[in-house]
Amino acid sequence: MSKKQAYIITIANQKGGSGKSTIAVNLAIKLLSLSGKVLVMDTDPQKSIESFTNIRESEANSGKKLTHFALSNRTGNIAESLKQFIELYEFIIIDTGGIDSQESRKAMLYADTIILPTTPSQFDVEVLYTMLQTITEIKDINEEVQICILMNKISTNVFLDKELDEYKKGVEQIQQELRLKDDFHLLSSVLKERIAYKRAVSEGLGITEYSDTKAKAEFEDFFAEFAKAVKMPLNSKKR
Repeated sequence: MSKKQAYIITIANQKGGSGKSTIAVNLAIKLLSLSGKVLVMDTDPQKSIESFTNIRESEANSGKKLTHFALSNRTGNIAESLKQFIELYEFIIIDTGGIDSQESRKAMLYADTIILPTTPSQFDVEVLYTMLQTITEIKDINEEVQICILMNKISTNVFLDKELDEYKKGVEQIQQELRLKDDFHLLSSVLKERIAYKRAVSEGLGITEYSDTKAKAEFEDFFAEFAKAVKMPLNSKKR
């Protein structure tokens, strides 16, 4: 598939509950501040992002002058949909389901960048290892894809910082075992488990539009590090 315009970001993890949809929504809202051409493709049959867009576009929010991203609910062969959308948008974010599926693998196959959200637990390490093994196979075809590991839904308890550091070391060991090189980015920025994310979603807002300054600052730090690491093409003016 020949890419002429859209930069594709796939958010993937075979473990449910890793926060993929929340990241997808908030990343889309952040990108809306830089571009008016943002599409989210939701390949999860649960269609959770549709609920968010319905709230954002509701009469209750009609006077807030909120900007909107396009939403496409797609399952099955998403390649055909991508061919239609690739020239219409600057950014396409693909939210995948929590299973190893045809949609998930194709979403990674066509991605410029893959974000893998993960949390510090032994089970997550095992799932992450499996995911990265799959991505090494994807990279045999999609050689230029960038990989970002994002520590997500991290406890605000400062006494667990040591546990987080140990988990990061475990991820680095996986990186060495699988011989992942410069296109692998273990982000130093983390997203904490904050009630602000749920409250913002319930109001149809992104976290960068919400009143919680700590959550907003954490997300802004993540976005800045992420965009720099993958050299994401950004334009400060909306087209």
